[in-house]
Amino acid sequence: MLSAWFPPPRVLVTAVVALLVLSACGAGTDNPQPAAPGDGVFPVAVTQKFCTTAITERPQRVVSLGYTDQDAILALGVVPVAIREFTGQQPSATWPWAQDRLQGQRPQVLPVGEVSTEAIAALRPDLIVAISAGLTREQYDTYSRIAPVLAAPAQYVDYGTPWQDATRMTGTALGRAPEAEKLVTDLEARFAAARAQYPALAGKTVAGARPSSADTANYFVWGSQDLRARFFSSLGMTVPPDVDRLAGNAFYATISTEELSRLDTADLVVLITASAQERASFEALPGYSSLRVVRDGKVLVPDDRRSAALSFSSVLSLPELLDTMPAELAKAVATP
Repeated sequence: MLSAWFPPPRVLVTAVVALLVLSACGAGTDNPQPAAPGDGVFPVAVTQKFCTTAITERPQRVVSLGYTDQDAILALGVVPVAIREFTGQQPSATWPWAQDRLQGQRPQVLPVGEVSTEAIAALRPDLIVAISAGLTREQYDTYSRIAPVLAAPAQYVDYGTPWQDATRMTGTALGRAPEAEKLVTDLEARFAAARAQYPALAGKTVAGARPSSADTANYFVWGSQDLRARFFSSLGMTVPPDVDRLAGNAFYATISTEELSRLDTADLVVLITASAQERASFEALPGYSSLRVVRDGKVLVPDDRRSAALSFSSVLSLPELLDTMPAELAKAVATP
């Protein structure tokens, strides 16, 4: 399991594959001339943290290397030839909210841990989407010898790219920017409706937490740059300042279980786990039952599917959360 559901292991670069592709970091593409945004005409250029990636033709064989990138690709009507496993061991590494987008196809599943460069090259991709892969510059350069690569934008921490940016970047690379923009605006309208329906959430602090996947002596709490926290902020809520201070420039903080009481700095706690065993483990921690948030009924415990939907926080996973979670959060806020 990924530490905090995103940090390393990194993709292991096992070889340098000498295949020529067009990337703005490579020869011959210093000044790519993109088409007008969204007209479906190539070449297009997508700017990310390492450089500007030029894509000369509409991609036909897309590899979803990021842990959650498949959702935006599928939402735009493209089925990847391979999808990276993230959590849950779902068929084709695709959760139910996106299964029908596979169009009956069965993409190859890449492992959650090491992915060899040879394995990616063998897929013969013409686009590698790695927005949520946490690539290093070395990895980016290596994969760009296979095909154009989309990495995360420079302004966000690794694994912290908002779903809006990820969807728009993917749409531009696939020549489907208008479709991507409609997906974004439609979902943003649903968030606006939820904020209007549940004004009591505005300004309330929420801490998303889970047991450490590395040891039993710590737990994780996600900061404002995390995707899960961005979901809550889209409803008008905020992360406790203490959590953001501890997280620093990362998207999560690691806190000793001896300091479980830090959760009481939040108005609400959401326990985001991958299994019933993880939930039971956290609830059995010494001092958990005596927390104010626990005593006052201010803890929300989503099941595996909704926890995964929060961790994906994609254009496909977020809609099903909006069906139920704002009401549950508002009910918890109103609990005396």
